[in-house]
Amino acid sequence: MNRFSNLFLTLMLGLLALTACKKEAAIDYKRTDNTAIIRLRVEPGSLHPVLVTDNYGRQLVMQMFMYLITLDPETYEYIPFLAKARPVVAEITEGPYAGGLSYTFEIHDEARWDDGTPVTGHDYVFSLKAVLNPLVPAQRLRPYLAFIKDVQVDAANPKKFTVFTNEKYILGEEAVSSTFVVMPEAFYDSEGLMKTIALTDLTDPEKAAALAQNEPRLQQFAGLFSDPKYAREKDFISGCGPYQFEEWQTGQKIILTKKTNWWGDALANRYRALRAYPDRYEYLPVGEDATAVAAMRAEDMDVVTDIPTKDFLELREDPYVRERFNFYTPTMMAYAVLYMNNKNPKLSDKRVRRAIAHAINVDEIIETIYDGFGQRAIVPLNPGAVYYNKNLQPVPFDIAAARRLLSEAGWEDTNKNGTVDKEINGERVELSLSCFVAASSETGRNALLLAQEGLRQAGITLEIVPQEFAVFMDEVRRENYEMASGGRTILSSLWDPFQDWHSESASGGDNHNKFRNAAADKLIEEIRVTLDEGKRNDLYRQLQAIIYEEQPGVFLFHRTATLAIHKRFEAISFSDLPNYVPGELRLNVK
Repeated sequence: MNRFSNLFLTLMLGLLALTACKKEAAIDYKRTDNTAIIRLRVEPGSLHPVLVTDNYGRQLVMQMFMYLITLDPETYEYIPFLAKARPVVAEITEGPYAGGLSYTFEIHDEARWDDGTPVTGHDYVFSLKAVLNPLVPAQRLRPYLAFIKDVQVDAANPKKFTVFTNEKYILGEEAVSSTFVVMPEAFYDSEGLMKTIALTDLTDPEKAAALAQNEPRLQQFAGLFSDPKYAREKDFISGCGPYQFEEWQTGQKIILTKKTNWWGDALANRYRALRAYPDRYEYLPVGEDATAVAAMRAEDMDVVTDIPTKDFLELREDPYVRERFNFYTPTMMAYAVLYMNNKNPKLSDKRVRRAIAHAINVDEIIETIYDGFGQRAIVPLNPGAVYYNKNLQPVPFDIAAARRLLSEAGWEDTNKNGTVDKEINGERVELSLSCFVAASSETGRNALLLAQEGLRQAGITLEIVPQEFAVFMDEVRRENYEMASGGRTILSSLWDPFQDWHSESASGGDNHNKFRNAAADKLIEEIRVTLDEGKRNDLYRQLQAIIYEEQPGVFLFHRTATLAIHKRFEAISFSDLPNYVPGELRLNVK
């Protein structure tokens, strides 16, 4: 090849490179600022660090407050967060807590509250006291902490402390490290109401009950701590996390801003959990899917979660959108469920509950409503867990079986109106059931319409009742419901079924089905303290068999998440909610 040919080739390659650069530069992003605009399907009910009850609120709380440890989004192993390292664990062989374990932590030297004071073990003790105060409505957390008996803060180093337990608990490290966030004592108890109350009095059930009756400081603190201002007012929410609460326009947006010179930035290169790249978050409560999709097309949102599968498939094939967004489909650590109030006389017989499960064509819902983005759920557990009971099979869609079970339970269509009926407490009652669904969930309503048809064929009338999410969850907690469409997250580690399935959790806990079963209770109590893996796995499988047989709720499917994140951010998808890592949204444009 002569020098003219070489020159021509060089020129052509240069033109091609220039053309490629121009083509790349032609992707003109609407915004290049370091603000992440994020869709929330439902507006949070609260931003209270302890009393928040929904996953939407927790997403925001975890940008402002911190656990001692947290999950690594890629390895799913626990990594340090507010603590320098995972705890040093030791067996207790003597003294009042013999047979238990101790967990020793040290908080980062750099960790500071918003007023500049250091985060210490005393703040951890206060936070634990706040949760254990029997007059604070934190019933959903207390069962995980029942094995904690005392905490001792190192006199020479207040950032170092040891948690003492009186028994071995399968989720011991997680329970003491990430059941509750650490809060600033001086901010949330400025009057020092809890300071003089011994932690050991609150970890003793009898003493705690007596204090609840006789100690006015507990009542006074509970009243102040539960004040709504701590749930949504700017000057009354303060943690040691990277972001501060800036503004909440109801129904419009919630804004969090990065703190200036946040202490964790200096450690972020060594501690992954301390990464906090965005300067600002704008969370937009957008329930209508069409509105969210339109905002995405207009580049008015950067993170769009819960995209309906049909829209997701269409958007992924749209060249304009694909040029601007990355698409993610992590398997969610969660399952969709139809809760059933087992306490309700219509639903107290397991044969009725199993009949309802037979009458719902779950496979059709997955294919029709979710375009195949889902996997049948059989029990409320991650099917990849080593202790999953593989002998259990999905309840088949079988109208004849549903009718047979209803007949066995005494339900017959005596007036020939198409709905079975039965005499209960001297009154003829029809098996007509109301089912709450989040008003913003179009896919949820459509899924219920398919379920409604199968139930009709079996002789059951289903009334679909759209409700605001916070309203229907409150009704469920107060047992003022028959059925409700919802979902539950699944831990990626070991499973403690107490909060969801023990009888004690049917009032005030997360046992939304109001399921009460003595055999299940006994297994749950044994599971919690069984450290032998083989024996514990056998207990897990026995419990699953009971839940499957009793069918306290209709376990529908495990969802595949559908989300899109603007390409101006580097991002990591995650099986745990919210299915991405907010702090790792790293701006990659100038």
